[in-house]
Amino acid sequence: MNRIDRLFAILLLLQSKKRIRSQELAQRFGISRRTVYRDVAALTEMGVPIVSLPGEGYEMMPGFYLPPLLFTPDEAGALFLGAQMLIQQAEGSVVGDVEGALGKITAVLPPLTRQKADRLTEIIQFVEPAGKFNLDDPHLHILQRAILGKRLIQMRYHSYSRNEKTERTVEPHQLFYASGVWYFNGYCRLREAVREFRLDRVDGLELLAELFEKRPSSSTNANRITVKIRFDADIVRWVRERQHFGFVGEETAV
Repeated sequence: MNRIDRLFAILLLLQSKKRIRSQELAQRFGISRRTVYRDVAALTEMGVPIVSLPGEGYEMMPGFYLPPLLFTPDEAGALFLGAQMLIQQAEGSVVGDVEGALGKITAVLPPLTRQKADRLTEIIQFVEPAGKFNLDDPHLHILQRAILGKRLIQMRYHSYSRNEKTERTVEPHQLFYASGVWYFNGYCRLREAVREFRLDRVDGLELLAELFEKRPSSSTNANRITVKIRFDADIVRWVRERQHFGFVGEETAV
């Protein structure tokens, strides 16, 4: 990456992140911290209002925005395909938001770029699933607020292994969607360990006022066991077609 491209990339990072350290910039671009200092100085000389906070990193002054970016035909096509996939897979207010954003992007694209993007969405279709995920689900909103605000949640959870419901107080960490199901993980105070929960097994989810700090040892990988399974060569392709939740990678036996 040449210096002009790197300066532009640093500018995009500063605009998209609240704060970033020089060490993080150095690692991301494979340069020294001294080079980072020179790049930031060059940007400030060009009129970019970057604030340096000792011991905390760099951030952009509020109110500074880059002018609208131009998309290449491939970039526009990727955006259109991603939007179409989300429209097909999801339901709720997010669909209208995506359609609105897509309309704004379409309005400013050059005709040839727009034609290529439209053509891609014509020849590539995403089949509508049996069950769409709903981003307006009240449980999702509660969990988002809890995770962002570092607030405890109280819930009744139906355990698959014991076929029973238990009252849980959880310090939620992250939401994720896999194989048609929403999950979240966090530190369960009942089990005194990090656990993963299926959202469709949760009842009576309540956001509590009590705050928490993420525990240093609260790694979602702490209690995981890595399992390697060997398959005969003649059935590998069929196993590969169905990669279940938790799949990490594939290796060819020597």
